[in-house]
Amino acid sequence: MTQGQTTETNLINLMKVKTMGDATTATKARPKTIKLLIAFAWVTALIGYTLWSRGQGLTFIETADSLLGLLADNWWGVPLFVGIYVARPVILFPASLLTILSGIAFGFFWGAVLTVIASNLSTAANYAGGRFFASPGLIDKLPGKLSSLVESAIDSPFETTLIMRLVAVPFDAVGYIAGFAKLKFVPFIAGSALGTVAGTIAFVGFGASIESITDGSPMVDLTLIGVSILLTVGGVVAARVLRKRRPSLELAA
Repeated sequence: MTQGQTTETNLINLMKVKTMGDATTATKARPKTIKLLIAFAWVTALIGYTLWSRGQGLTFIETADSLLGLLADNWWGVPLFVGIYVARPVILFPASLLTILSGIAFGFFWGAVLTVIASNLSTAANYAGGRFFASPGLIDKLPGKLSSLVESAIDSPFETTLIMRLVAVPFDAVGYIAGFAKLKFVPFIAGSALGTVAGTIAFVGFGASIESITDGSPMVDLTLIGVSILLTVGGVVAARVLRKRRPSLELAA
């Protein structure tokens, strides 16, 4: 092989290496671009809803109350409720209001069943979102107590998630934290489902005992209210007992 041919071969190899390097860089950059686009879409949706609701003069409570007829009077009210429940984190709509609304619209039994299904689907979606946006070394950057909570969750995902649910850590935050920390999904969702049963029944029970969220003088079913209170108190007591076994979870108090 002549010197000219050798030089030409080296140039070709260098071009191949550069092309591969560019392709690798583009591949690494693509997920970041997708994350930025999704984050932009979320912020846009949140701002859009906020501006619309303010323009209409609607609070979250009034928005929930306006959904009552759609949910209770139409055959597609059930899938609509589930869809709204799963999508509501996009606009930061409180899960508690929709849970109460399910009791009003569907009654105690079906309201509880549908809320359990919808809330767990919503939790799974939050988990997927947190896992999607997770980045290497994220846990190391967290403040001390929060870092300890996440590390404890990684070691015992079921028990930690159960405790966070029982002490009422913000509903959506639990799913995001689990996704960020990349907890094992099955024990996480099991702990979340079990930990939300008492709260779900309590809120649905309250909803089933009133006629409207905004009604100034609702018809109250004292039996359901009593059951709701007992379940809530029982959940708090259970959380305190479990937390004593896991001192590192004081952040959840």
